[in-house]
Amino acid sequence: MSRLLLVPMEDVVAFPGMSLTLAVDVGEEERVLLVPRHENEFAAVGTVAEVSDRVRLPGGPKAVALTGLHRGIAGAAQTLPDGRLYVEVEERPDDVPVDGRTRNLEREYRAVVEEILELRGDDGRVSAFVRSITGPGALADTSGYNPDLGYAQKLKLLQTVDVTERLELALEYQRERLAELQVRKRIREDVETGAEKQQRE
Repeated sequence: MSRLLLVPMEDVVAFPGMSLTLAVDVGEEERVLLVPRHENEFAAVGTVAEVSDRVRLPGGPKAVALTGLHRGIAGAAQTLPDGRLYVEVEERPDDVPVDGRTRNLEREYRAVVEEILELRGDDGRVSAFVRSITGPGALADTSGYNPDLGYAQKLKLLQTVDVTERLELALEYQRERLAELQVRKRIREDVETGAEKQQRE
């Protein structure tokens, strides 16, 4: 168990592996727990993040650059007299399941993401980023970067600690996204074909 400063994230879900800068004063802390909060309700799982840099923003407020390390399950909390909230954290770095099912999910996830990127006309950067990720848990977390996922979906992904289950969930999200894009592409092609036909007539 670790005891970490809790940093609430209003309607934002930060994932392990993400880097972000927040306008918060974390004092001398080296690591904090980033916990999503929605309408004053805290999530049960947060992201243990390392303070990689301390910066001053224009106008003087303090800010920190953070890098997400792994999931942390929040336990008992204690508020200090200065109002800062500390929580007991059960740190949960991803295990790497080596069973066939996880491997198949990984392969399928990569294939679906490649198809999505092709449909969206990716210039190769996102695809190279996805290819560079080796761990199945981290691969599933790449869904967290998707702007099309809502807060509730991202939260569900963050709170799925089991790596294989998380990969399944991420794959489900990406499949839905692919189906939407394919429908849009079909509609666009039908419209274009219709327009060409009209012009010919």
